Amino acid sequence: MNPPRVLPPHYFFIALACMAAVGYLESGEVLPGWWRLLGLFPIAFGLWSAGAAARQFSKADTNIIPLTRSTALVTDGMFALTRNPMYTGMTAFLIGIAVLLNGYLAWLVVVPFVLIIRMLFIRHEETLMEETFGADYLAYKSRVRRWL
Repeated sequence: MNPPRVLPPHYFFIALACMAAVGYLESGEVLPGWWRLLGLFPIAFGLWSAGAAARQFSKADTNIIPLTRSTALVTDGMFALTRNPMYTGMTAFLIGIAVLLNGYLAWLVVVPFVLIIRMLFIRHEETLMEETFGADYLAYKSRVRRWL
């Protein structure tokens, strides 16, 4: 299977651009003052989660490109907490940005991002993983959640 031309990182950067645009256009605040700085925590978690998962793929010498066959089933580290730590990391990062922007409209970008990742990537990746790893993947899937 050939990967699509537009990959999750592309959607992530499109979402960031959309958030920057709505953040520029929106006025008013949801959170008072310094509370919006709490957005730094999901941003840090998102960077850490996605980075740690990418390092695990590299260490296992398996393919990181979505919708292509993997050579190893990674189930430890971040993958013991979530089956999709890179997507979870991207989503956490976007949530952190929405909190920092401190408005309502930025949140409207997070939901479509999650839906796009779920519909265009995760559901197809899960089918591919079942075909590639069979019972091992099904056992992993039964004990580890898709997100957190």
